[in-house]
Amino acid sequence: MLFKSESLISKVIVTDRDLAMMNAISVVFPTSIHLLCRFHIEKNVGARCKQYVKKDRQEEVMDLWKKIVYSTSVEEYDNHLQQFELLCADIILFVDYVKDSWLTPYKERFVNVWTNRVMHLGNTTSNRVESAHWRLKNMLQTSFGDLCKSWDAVNMMLKNQICIIQSSFQKTIKDVEHGYNSQFFQNLHHCVSRKCMKLIDNQLERVKIVGTNKTECGCSIRTTHGLPCACELAKLQINGNAIPLDSIHDFWKQLSIAHELEDEESLSDYDFSEELEAMKAYMKTHDIISQRIFKAKVREVVFPHTTSILAPPEKVRTKGASKKKKEFDTPRDPSYWEYVDASQESAKARQPSQSSQRSARQQSQSSQHSFKTQFPTYIRPYIEDIVDVVADGNFGFRAIAALLGWTEESWALVRSQLDKEIGLHKDVYSNVFDDNVESVRNSLKISKLGAQGKDKWMSLPDLGYVIATLYNVILVSLSRNLNMTFFPLNKSPSKETFVHSLIAIGFVNENHWVQIKLKSDCPLPPTSQKWKDFCSDTAKSWEVAYAARMKHWERIDPSFIRSSCISLNED
Repeated sequence: MLFKSESLISKVIVTDRDLAMMNAISVVFPTSIHLLCRFHIEKNVGARCKQYVKKDRQEEVMDLWKKIVYSTSVEEYDNHLQQFELLCADIILFVDYVKDSWLTPYKERFVNVWTNRVMHLGNTTSNRVESAHWRLKNMLQTSFGDLCKSWDAVNMMLKNQICIIQSSFQKTIKDVEHGYNSQFFQNLHHCVSRKCMKLIDNQLERVKIVGTNKTECGCSIRTTHGLPCACELAKLQINGNAIPLDSIHDFWKQLSIAHELEDEESLSDYDFSEELEAMKAYMKTHDIISQRIFKAKVREVVFPHTTSILAPPEKVRTKGASKKKKEFDTPRDPSYWEYVDASQESAKARQPSQSSQRSARQQSQSSQHSFKTQFPTYIRPYIEDIVDVVADGNFGFRAIAALLGWTEESWALVRSQLDKEIGLHKDVYSNVFDDNVESVRNSLKISKLGAQGKDKWMSLPDLGYVIATLYNVILVSLSRNLNMTFFPLNKSPSKETFVHSLIAIGFVNENHWVQIKLKSDCPLPPTSQKWKDFCSDTAKSWEVAYAARMKHWERIDPSFIRSSCISLNED
């Protein structure tokens, strides 16, 4: 069972208007209140509006529709609906669609006057779930991966989200925003989320208008969010009292994602005494072969690293013509309103003014030029773009995460994966680091979030080969004085197994890393002196990589050296 008690079942569920899902929810969760996503309703109504209403009236019609949705009383709703029917009296098909498809059957599921009676904690759309779905698809990259790759992608996404959530919690616990530093908020400091503070602050602005008048206040935020409304705050201010912590719903006080048992009786669910005795009895009644098989299966559960199940090293080639792999092949069927938007787009898109284009272009060129001056002149023509990252001491790992197709906020995940890679292959990297493995691993481990000291910065060439080997990429590092290229130590980069076969970073101002995009259609002439200068530093990287491979593999498999290492004499 996913829900061990009725108290854990969601009180409110928000979905699109999927009739099959709506019927299932009414059966499986009969006690839950079912709301419909306002965002998708507005998009669908807007698509019909573009079909039936003339362009010069569309904005007025949609504004009146929003007033209907955000009506705070039944009288206000009836009034806005009457105005809507009068405004669209000559477009009876559109009025019938709005009333028959949405308002008559489902108005209680998305119009404010009815949803304000439900504690939905601000969730009136399904955008949060769809955003998480988009992140997962971005991590998966392809719909043709095996179970192991899909598991790794989901695990990576969840770790990234947990890191972001924990970072947000730490900011709330440690810092107090200047706007909420008054005595009125003193009981809430370090105890409630920043979003909660902002919502209460918005109610304080309403105090100037509604005062202590409960009827004019409406008290909707008390019902929908479990927070003190404007009239409650007005009374507290008059009496000179601070906002009490117990007036805040427990949802806003949750600043940890650690799982806690509800009561001591729940511990009985984790008692395996009966099962262990049954397993012992089972072992005694079977022969030695069956006992060994049973023990091996139990060990695979208790000690996952001992399992013999591994992902296939390479994709099995099947019969048939080779198909070109798309860069991102997890498509979806467009929504109805997306079809309408596409058909309604004019042949000539509205272009921004020349002055705004010139200003944006000059600002971008100025930013790029300031970074380009940090690199040798013979390299600058081959740099297409330079993208900055947050300068918090994690900038090197932020740049790597972004270049791998993730977000900058995945920097903590990159640190963790690099440390794990070094720990798994100490014998390989000890040759590269000159037996200085532990100091490199210590630089990857951090004890706090936020700005990091220089000893925690990403350093090259120490981590260059780790990044290249772990992510199976060619890593190019550019700077004013030293340019390096790092290759995987155990295999050649493959575009079939990883989209990013080459990534480039730059070290600027002697204290910061940035992302670099190199031009793909402007190769360097191999006979020029500039090419030789560019390769002079890179050759050192080849020598180190070659030496590390030779030192590690010569005692294991000489044939591997011949097949995987590239001879410097030939190049």
